[in-house]
Amino acid sequence: MNKLSDSLYSDVYLNSELILNADRDLYQAALALQSSVSGNLNGAQRSKLSQEFEDNNAQAQQRVSTARYNLDSVESPFNGMKQSELLLDELRSELDHFGATLADWKDSGRELISRRVQNDWNAESYSALAVHTQLNEVRGRLDNAEDMIDNYASQVMLEFNNLKSSLFAIYSLFLFLLVLLIIYLSRRLISLQNEMREEKSLYQLIGETMSDFIILTDPNGLILYASPSHATALGYVPSKGAPLSNYIREAEISWAKLKSVIQSAPRISELRMRSAEGHWVWLETKVTPIAGSRAFPAQFMLVSREITQRKQYEERLHKLAFYDHLTAIPNRAHFKMYMENLINQPEERRQEIAVALLDCDRFKQLNDTLGHLAGDEFLQMLSRELQQTVKGSGQAFRIGGDEFAVVLHRFTSPQILDEMLNRLLQLFNKSWSVNQGSSFHTSASIGVALYPQHGSSINELLRAADLAMYRSKNHGGNEANLYSEHVDKKYNDQRK
Repeated sequence: MNKLSDSLYSDVYLNSELILNADRDLYQAALALQSSVSGNLNGAQRSKLSQEFEDNNAQAQQRVSTARYNLDSVESPFNGMKQSELLLDELRSELDHFGATLADWKDSGRELISRRVQNDWNAESYSALAVHTQLNEVRGRLDNAEDMIDNYASQVMLEFNNLKSSLFAIYSLFLFLLVLLIIYLSRRLISLQNEMREEKSLYQLIGETMSDFIILTDPNGLILYASPSHATALGYVPSKGAPLSNYIREAEISWAKLKSVIQSAPRISELRMRSAEGHWVWLETKVTPIAGSRAFPAQFMLVSREITQRKQYEERLHKLAFYDHLTAIPNRAHFKMYMENLINQPEERRQEIAVALLDCDRFKQLNDTLGHLAGDEFLQMLSRELQQTVKGSGQAFRIGGDEFAVVLHRFTSPQILDEMLNRLLQLFNKSWSVNQGSSFHTSASIGVALYPQHGSSINELLRAADLAMYRSKNHGGNEANLYSEHVDKKYNDQRK
């Protein structure tokens, strides 16, 4: 509306005022013309009136030219107002015709003034009616132009009102559609919020009722969520915001292992978490990275289930398979696995290995005199002390009956090996209290074979150590001998 009012004021009312003033100027010019040709006037008075005639006509022409110029720059306030544009063209044409009519009027007036000052002036030749008719023709052009301006203004307002009605209808329709869209989006948003709330409640219900344990962490291992099910196994729920490494045994190693899935698919890991009572609970955990931006996981999800009983069962099976049931020290199967691991070490990490076979002297006498229970008691005590004696230097094994094997692989010189063997002899060469106070004195026959000097396989080393041990027994026991191919050859023949 402001735009339209400004347009009408500049395009219509200002130009209408110019035309009205031009009409007044013509009226004043007509008065000056009539006064100059009638009455007794001197030359100065006639000259003044002639000048007023010229000035008023020039002023009228200037005003109309200004209005015509203004109309040339008129722009319709809205596109598509065709009828008003036609009226504006007619108005411009009318003002153009005014210029020609005004020129005729001025020429007639000038000629009349010129003849009036001549000596042969005939008053009867002056026709006031003819002058008035010609003036009315000029002023009629201005009246027509003024009417056209009024018609143009009315047409603009009419077309604007029509356009306004159309725009209002379009706006109303748009507003109605917008309201419908807002209502739809609001209902959709409420529906989505309800769905999210239901899903959240469902996930929370699943997390709270399922037996598996769920933990969600950020990439640094800080806990974002821990399911309440942890309380059944651990006696507590891991704290939100705390590092996962606070709860995992060997935290740095375990968390580094879990983080290794960052560039791989989900994986299964076994880890232990400390319970409220302080013991460790075994968990089998599936670690899944939840992808974030730039192909790096934003979070980790750990879904676990307790496998403590399974691990205990596996441990019992391991002990049954690799540990002697009487003495609880490693057995022959463990000895073979231990030796294979040492022999198969890379060249740069391989060490010199000594395999010592130990046979208890007079053990049969102990069983015959004090009974097998006393013998078992002696073997248990001997195994414990044997483990302590070789701790830090190697490992002891019971490979059958009263026969033991000791693998030594942390020595750097023959002197250190001799010192270890002497400690083993001293361990055996003493009195033992068994069977509630009964005394039993024993000693050991020891045979030693070195890897790789005396054999490159386990069987070759055992055969060499066994021959060296037979030589110790043949010398009366309580002796440790290193295998010698030339010396022990005869013992090999004797045993055959």
